[in-house]
Amino acid sequence: MKHILQRILAAALAAGCLLALAGCTAGSGVNSFTWFVEEIPANLDPQVASAPEDVIACTNLCGGLVRLDADGQPQPDLAESWTVSSDGLRYAFTLRPDLFYRASRGDATDYAITAEDFVYAFQRVFSPETASPYAVEFAALAGAGAVLAGLSGPESLGVRAVDERTVEFTLAEPDDSFLTKLALPGAMPCDEAFFESTGGSYGLTTDTTLSSGSFYLYNWTSGGLFLRREGSDGLVDSLRLVQNTGSAQTAEELILNERCTAVLDETDAATSLRSVSYSDTTWCLLFNTEQPALRNVLLRQALASAARLAVLPVNEALYAPASGLVPEGLTVGSLDYRETAGDPSPALGSAYALYRSARETVTSADLMGITLLVPAGAGLTEAASSLNSVWQRELSLFFSLEEVDEETFAERIAGGDYAIALAPVECTDGSVYSLLRSFGPEGLARYDDTGYETLLAQSAAAPSSEVRCALLAQAERQLLESCAAVPLFAQQKRLLIADGVEGLVFDPYGPVLDLTWTTKE
Repeated sequence: MKHILQRILAAALAAGCLLALAGCTAGSGVNSFTWFVEEIPANLDPQVASAPEDVIACTNLCGGLVRLDADGQPQPDLAESWTVSSDGLRYAFTLRPDLFYRASRGDATDYAITAEDFVYAFQRVFSPETASPYAVEFAALAGAGAVLAGLSGPESLGVRAVDERTVEFTLAEPDDSFLTKLALPGAMPCDEAFFESTGGSYGLTTDTTLSSGSFYLYNWTSGGLFLRREGSDGLVDSLRLVQNTGSAQTAEELILNERCTAVLDETDAATSLRSVSYSDTTWCLLFNTEQPALRNVLLRQALASAARLAVLPVNEALYAPASGLVPEGLTVGSLDYRETAGDPSPALGSAYALYRSARETVTSADLMGITLLVPAGAGLTEAASSLNSVWQRELSLFFSLEEVDEETFAERIAGGDYAIALAPVECTDGSVYSLLRSFGPEGLARYDDTGYETLLAQSAAAPSSEVRCALLAQAERQLLESCAAVPLFAQQKRLLIADGVEGLVFDPYGPVLDLTWTTKE
């Protein structure tokens, strides 16, 4: 489950350049709010939304049974009340009366929001055809383990409509974060009749998208996605999600020049603006386990052990020593993952001894042509050079340093076109499972290990947060012991906030940008 930064910031978050909107007034309400995204939202199906911009759009477009307030506490949303059994295994929600979906431009529809819509939403989450990223979050539901294992269909889940306004959940094991999870997009309602009417294009176009939240879809073009609502008492009434087209201005200048309301900043430049620090990125040494020499775990362990001896020159205001591969601040259920899992750093032993053992099967020809790939502009070129120096000193190995632009770097990592890389591993959805899963056979390190995949599969079907956390910790330790990845730094980032914006719920790990209670002077 996503950890809320400082349990949820009652602050502002926006980053936008109005130059990108020149001549575009679509969705510009009286009190508008612009958010800068890398890509225009492409999928508004809440059960499958996973890209940051899609999650943000669905969070504001769709309502849930509950919604998290500025203190991270569940508040009534589409549900007006709920009860929880004394054993924590049964949750019953009563919906507000007369709830209806809205079409684009706020047009009324005949589609009522009923308890059956939540049942159908959860069946879609657990359906193999949906491939929803949210199934793992609701593994505590009765029947979830069997469904995830393919032993029964999603209709056997512990979710039922008692009547039109009452939906009931039955859990196999208590989950003290269950209420909080119900604020995730995957738990938002889906009308089965409307879904079937879209012919497979649900949430992909303006005409195949319905709103169940406080905002409705006003316009969706190549220039951006625009949401509107009826605002009052200073509430933001227009949310604009527009693409980052680049700007020569600093983050602070964008705010002070009123081109955006707030902005995420990765520099340590002095500022007079309000700021909140966080870290969602761990910089690692990645070893491509498909590369001939680096298939050898002893060679990877030798390089990792030697790397620990390097003194890495970095900007200490931007890079702090990493305490593990998974950044601090993430939770598994109600458990703080990093605190519960502990220090995953393996005891590798002598770098030289490991290297000599590796050379029994790794030839000099295997080592030819290996390069260390580094993204330009990250400020880590000297650190990469220091790693090369210590490998030369300890192991008599020296690899060429290859520095490429950010786009090329991302493409090569995604395509497995590298041997060793100094790379950022970013947590984009707040899930420890998703982060660890990203290192699999088609992922960051091309790590293909049956035991590792089994641990991740078992964690997805675990009956409790404690068991799931233990399995994920075991998977993280295995990944680090095999040295497919070596965590080095936790990158420090911050949110710069302009005056006059209050009440925004922000979670950098979600990502969550919820404007339900946001006001702007």
